[in-house]
Amino acid sequence: MNQLRKVALFLGVAATVTMTPFAAQAQTCAESSQTPLTKSRLDQIANNQGIPLSQLGVRFERFALSTIRPGNPVPQNNRHFPSSLRQTKAGIGNVEPDGVEPLVVTIIPFLNPQTYPDSVFYESKAVKGTLLPPSYERYQILGFLDVLGRSPARAAGENPAIFFLTTSDVRTISSRTILEANRRNTGVWHSIGCEDAPLSGDLQMGPFALRNPFLYIRTGRFPTGYGGPGSIGRL
Repeated sequence: MNQLRKVALFLGVAATVTMTPFAAQAQTCAESSQTPLTKSRLDQIANNQGIPLSQLGVRFERFALSTIRPGNPVPQNNRHFPSSLRQTKAGIGNVEPDGVEPLVVTIIPFLNPQTYPDSVFYESKAVKGTLLPPSYERYQILGFLDVLGRSPARAAGENPAIFFLTTSDVRTISSRTILEANRRNTGVWHSIGCEDAPLSGDLQMGPFALRNPFLYIRTGRFPTGYGGPGSIGRL
């Protein structure tokens, strides 16, 4: 990535954090003509394309990770990360995020950024009827935040981050999850899926909304390469 692009990403996130009121960061599609993708509509698309509903979660995950950063897909993760908090709460000693990336932080424009491994998690959820509280899926969300709170980025005083990619039924992220993330100085970002045109089956992940912007204002640190909106694709 060239220096100009690094600076552009730095300024873009800075503008998001400092100029957009927290209450105004509603979930949106990339284009006003698009339709937010509900879980029910996703089920219909899967049926139309001959995809068994038992495979829908995996197919949505692959779509979201492969398209959220056009030309630079997020690799699927198959590693487990130990979480003592999840072990205590649910008897499950680890978590397995859908995607794991380093955190890249630009401290001063035009200088080389700092990179911290395993400090950004991506998690896709094709669900309805939840706002993803810490207790979701036997404290999986709490486990993610536990791991990120002990990540290399956090050890260096930076802000790790978790990026949720969901169906539009997840209108926002639970305030309890935001509170837990704030305790661990972890950014929470959220993107919803959208249908590009009615009944087309062409999908796109929308731009990310930052759910705890004051975390970044307080620390004066802004992540680069945060992604979204994604490119148009299909399950």
